[in-house]
Amino acid sequence: MADKKVLKTLIIEDDPFFVAVMEDYSYKMVDIQLQLHHTVTLEESLDFLDKNHDVEIIILDYLLLDKLTGLVVLQHIRAKGIKVPVIVVTGRGDEEIAVLMMKAGASDYRIKGHLTPELIEESVKDALAQQERFHGVIEKERQFILKDMAIKSSLNGVCIMDPKGTISYLNPSFVDMWEYPSDQEIIGKRFQDFFSPPERIDEILLYLQTKKSWMGELVARKKDGTLFYLQALFSLINYTFEGEETPQVMTSFIDVTKTKDIEKKREALYRGIMEVFALRAEEVGNIETAGHIHRIAAYTRYIAEKLGECENYKGYIDEKYINDISYASMLHDVGKWRTPNEILLKPSQLTKSEREIIEKHPKLGAEMLLPLLKDKGSNQYLKLVESVVLYHHEKWDGTGYPEQLKGEEIPLSARIVALADVYDALTSDRSYRKALSHEEAYRIMEKDKLSYDPRIWQIFENNQAEFSRIRDAKIE
Repeated sequence: MADKKVLKTLIIEDDPFFVAVMEDYSYKMVDIQLQLHHTVTLEESLDFLDKNHDVEIIILDYLLLDKLTGLVVLQHIRAKGIKVPVIVVTGRGDEEIAVLMMKAGASDYRIKGHLTPELIEESVKDALAQQERFHGVIEKERQFILKDMAIKSSLNGVCIMDPKGTISYLNPSFVDMWEYPSDQEIIGKRFQDFFSPPERIDEILLYLQTKKSWMGELVARKKDGTLFYLQALFSLINYTFEGEETPQVMTSFIDVTKTKDIEKKREALYRGIMEVFALRAEEVGNIETAGHIHRIAAYTRYIAEKLGECENYKGYIDEKYINDISYASMLHDVGKWRTPNEILLKPSQLTKSEREIIEKHPKLGAEMLLPLLKDKGSNQYLKLVESVVLYHHEKWDGTGYPEQLKGEEIPLSARIVALADVYDALTSDRSYRKALSHEEAYRIMEKDKLSYDPRIWQIFENNQAEFSRIRDAKIE
C-alpha cells in the first residue's frame, strides 16, 4: 500500500473527546492521515494560523465554549486572508446553519454523530479539490471572493477599521442595524462615534493591542439617536499587501435588544417561581426540601465558580452563567411535587416499585415546566433549568437515569448539580435515617466517584472544607 498523504490540520473544538475520535479516524483513513493540532478559542486559532502557514485543512466545531459560533470564527479566518479549506462539524444537524456555513466559505458540513473515517476522508478530498479549482483565479481576486463570501452575505453586522477606529469596510447588515441609508455615511468615520459611551470602544481597541480578541455586550447609537444592545466580537487581524502586514480590526455584531428585554422580564418571573417552590415544598409535607434547595444553590454556585477558573471554561462560565445555574438548580426536584408523600416520607428503604416511581420525577418535572420551557429559544437560564431538571440524576459512567447518558452527553449544568444534590442528600436528615457527617458522606461518594465528572469531583475533593462550611451554615 502506498504511503498516506499527511495533512497538517487545525481542529478548532472544545470537546477533547471528539479530538480523540478524530485522531482515531485519521489512522483509519485509506489515503490520508491528519496531523492534528488542537485549539479552542478564536484568539488561539488565529495565533496558530499566523505562525503555521503550512496548515492544509481546518476542522471547525460549530458551537464553542467561548460562545462563538463557527460562522463567526469562519468570518474572521476568511477576513484575515486565510484560504485554508474549512470543514464544519456539529453535534446537531440544522439545514439553515449548513446553508449559512457553506455560503460563508465552508467546504463541507458534517454531523458528529454520523461521522465515519470514510466520510471525513471524503470531505477532506473534496475540500482539497475545491481549493485546487481556486488556483485558476488571480490571487487578489481570490482573496476578495473568500472575504466576500464570509462577510458580505453575513446576517451579522460586520465592520473593519484601522487600530485607531477609522472605518474602511462594513457589510449591508451593519448599515441596516444602525439604520443608515447607505455605507457612504459611515465609511471613513470614527467607529467610536456610533457607540455609547465612545470611550468604551477606545478601551477595547487598546485591549486588542495585547489580547487580539474581545467579546461582550455594547450599547450602540442608531442614526436617529436610538440606543440598542449588541453582542460584539472584536478581532485584531493582519492583511498582507505587497509583502507588508497592515493591522486591522474586524468586528462582528448581533442585535440582542429584543432578546435582552424579553429575557429580563422572563427571568424575573421564573425566579419568582423558585420562591413559590420553596414555600410549596413545606406545604406538601417534605419539610427539609426548602432548606435543601437553597443549599443546593449554594453548592452549585461554588462549583460553577471554581470550574470557571479552569482554562477550558474561562470563556464559557461567566457571572451570568453562575447566577443562572444557581437559580436553576433550585428547581431540580420540582417533579417530586407529583410524587406521593407516602413514598417521599417513607421511614424505611424503598421497594423496587417505589424506586421506579421516584425515578420518574425528572421527566415529571420537565412536563410540569413545559409551558415555560417550550418557548425557551436561546434563553440561557431556561435551557439550564431544562437540563438540570431532566438530567441531574444522570451519571458520568452511564448508570444514571432517566436516559442513561454518559460523560459529555450529560449537560454541564446537570453534572454540576448532580454532585451538589448527592452531597446534600447524604448530609441531611431523611425520613429513614439521620444526616451523615461530612466525612461519612465523602467516603460514600468516593467509592462512587466514577459517577461524577472528573473535573467536578476534583473540585469537591480539593475543597471539602468549603462544602462542609456551606452545610454547617444551615442555609434555610
